[in-house]
Amino acid sequence: MAEGILQEPVTGTVPRPSLAERDRRHRILRAAMAKAGLDALILSPNTARWAQMMADSRYVTAIGGFATELLTVVPAEGDITAFVYNRAAWWQKQVDWIADVRDGRNDWGKNCVTRLGELGLAKGRVGISGLGALARAPAGTVTHATVQAIAAAFPALEIVDATPLMQDIRAVKSPEEVALLERSMAIVEEMIRTLAEHARPGVGEKELYGRMTATLLAHDGELPNFLLFATGPRLVRSSFVPTSRRLERGDRIVNEIEAKYAGYGAQAVAPMVLGKPERLHAEMVALSRACFDAVLAAMEPGATFGALMDLYTGLVEREGKGRFHSGLPMMHARGLGDDGPSPLRKADLDRFRTLPLEEGMVFVLKPHVGEADGKDRASIGDSVVVTRDGARRLGRRPLELLALD
Repeated sequence: MAEGILQEPVTGTVPRPSLAERDRRHRILRAAMAKAGLDALILSPNTARWAQMMADSRYVTAIGGFATELLTVVPAEGDITAFVYNRAAWWQKQVDWIADVRDGRNDWGKNCVTRLGELGLAKGRVGISGLGALARAPAGTVTHATVQAIAAAFPALEIVDATPLMQDIRAVKSPEEVALLERSMAIVEEMIRTLAEHARPGVGEKELYGRMTATLLAHDGELPNFLLFATGPRLVRSSFVPTSRRLERGDRIVNEIEAKYAGYGAQAVAPMVLGKPERLHAEMVALSRACFDAVLAAMEPGATFGALMDLYTGLVEREGKGRFHSGLPMMHARGLGDDGPSPLRKADLDRFRTLPLEEGMVFVLKPHVGEADGKDRASIGDSVVVTRDGARRLGRRPLELLALD
């Protein structure tokens, strides 16, 4: 793996995008609100899935990290207001994106009622992002009590779902967002290097998990972060929870490694084995890499998810000669949180099949290759960005199965 790829650590406390990026986002957001006829927009507080569900509020305020809970109210005009549980004065000193940051004590319904009342919105149209389904939150992210409090205080107010509005805005990344994801990927590759250096027979999973987390924090990454990791013979799936197991020769190390920087999380899949790889396992990883290269080469603006999926499945069928099968997800969006579009399941793929890629979309591309009988499988992957000239990797490490001595 390449050495010295990290930038100098950011001085100060909370990494965040520039004020020019803030102005760009607020301009786009308010234009979308005007088109939807919204007098105000509420961005829900929810720290689910390693705080990925806080993405909308963080996108607008730059406040977040380390599971900070945050509700944001965006009026059509005027000051944007952020309610944190407490420590509002601390956040006002760290982040200069908005001036109105208040302690809300997690009484989100009351916070909404207070701010909407100040805005004089007893009538009108208010959107709530998180009221509808997300890729990994089909029931939404807003509590019934919050919506009920708003409806009870303002019975003439029209409440609508603004989840798609925020998903559409966040789907296409600016150059500054892509740069943040590249910084995230540099941290990911430092974590992969740490894992490869210390994974030896007799070392415990929790020790390795701790070393990777220390590497994340040392390079200005933040917690909580998505990190799936497991070890064992002929292992096919990673785990959310590290165990007390100690590694043995012949073990596979299966992982999905992500690092959040300023909230942005790139992701990589870096398969490893202690000792000599099994021939079949090595073949599956090699085919996954071949699929990665083929799909990456086809990921230009205008290419559809359906065409990319067909390319992947066709390659597995042709090269696998009936021995291997493909599977979902082949790729899904990466960014500030639960981003879209993400064809995670067949129903998602059916919905997105004709959707074209756009310049600025970022995905983790990780084609799965499995045995036809379903007993074994493997994957390798990296985060990629769609550019006007095609797609490119955000990572720099050799994309290969690592055999550790």
